Amino acid sequence: MTQQLSKPQSTKQIANRLVNECLQVQPNEQVIIASWDHTLEYATALALEVEHAGGISTSTLMGNDFYWAYLKEVPEEQFTRRQKGFLSLLDQTDAMIQLGGPKDPSNFPTVPGERTGKMFEGQKAIGDKFLERKIRVLNLPVGLVTPERARTYGFDYENWQRVTTNSLDVDHDKISAQAAKIESKLRNATNVRITAANGTDLQLKLKNRPVHIHDGIIDKTDLDKGTLFEALPAGAIELAPDETSAQGKVLFDQPTALAGKVLSGLQLEFQNGQLTKYTAQANLDSFKWLYDNASGDKDRVSNIAIGLNPRAELIGFFNDRVVQGTVSIGIGGNKGIGGTNETQFGHEETLRKPTLAVDGYTLVNNGKIQL
Repeated sequence: MTQQLSKPQSTKQIANRLVNECLQVQPNEQVIIASWDHTLEYATALALEVEHAGGISTSTLMGNDFYWAYLKEVPEEQFTRRQKGFLSLLDQTDAMIQLGGPKDPSNFPTVPGERTGKMFEGQKAIGDKFLERKIRVLNLPVGLVTPERARTYGFDYENWQRVTTNSLDVDHDKISAQAAKIESKLRNATNVRITAANGTDLQLKLKNRPVHIHDGIIDKTDLDKGTLFEALPAGAIELAPDETSAQGKVLFDQPTALAGKVLSGLQLEFQNGQLTKYTAQANLDSFKWLYDNASGDKDRVSNIAIGLNPRAELIGFFNDRVVQGTVSIGIGGNKGIGGTNETQFGHEETLRKPTLAVDGYTLVNNGKIQL
């Protein structure tokens, strides 16, 4: 593990890069900055940079105290009301930057799962609007890398900051070039097999769907493919397989933070495209809490992703997917990447040193990309 630490960029420098390089904001585009009360410094810098680019900025604010009170106290039937004002705003929106929250996830286990499920259901109209309007979305998870979250999940906060800083400081053009080579192997492929030394053996079929390159930049090429969502740190290539094709099992060997706990050793077993059994070595309840209270196509494979970021390191968080040579597999909703699964639920985890073969060609061999 490298101990090199990139010189941290200022908030203004980060905002400039996000607005002008990653989102490529154009004059008169409407951009929403979705902030939390612990991310106001970044929200201010981003909104100002949008204005400097000629765009129109609108900032929304979620308070941490309100978020938890809403989840715990508001009647469930209110979760599914149509959010008329926000949906109207989205009708005029071209791009959105999300800064991440809540600050402290330790309260999640205290919220009944059925309430969380209802809250997810209530977001469907908003999710559909993003796809309908082709709104570009960039996630900058500065609001998730917090001392409170590190304490909840047992992360070393300073190390987490170092890993995040290093993995943000990459050459997006180099990632894009490598991804293009991988895309050429996937574009017309039919069969994918993912294996690992821990007993993972999962077979999938592809359907000639768009291959999404997550290189940190949403440009016209991405928009033409339907790649509307990007997250930083960047560095992955992703596609939606045939949702009905999954056969076999996957045993994730990288623990991941989920709903206030660390889920370890999650094993998913599929027959004829359907998830038939799930187990875990530790904290299965954090997954069960979300999965059992979800509806729709939650039991179908949603995506596979190959990590491409040479400076990222495994930490136990959602951006493990960008670590070079890893393979991540998701279940649940995937309409945002060209799939057909209808559900607000989604869960993805990562294999550390997988082997991935495409029509017999070994594209990833024990955690190393072969090109």
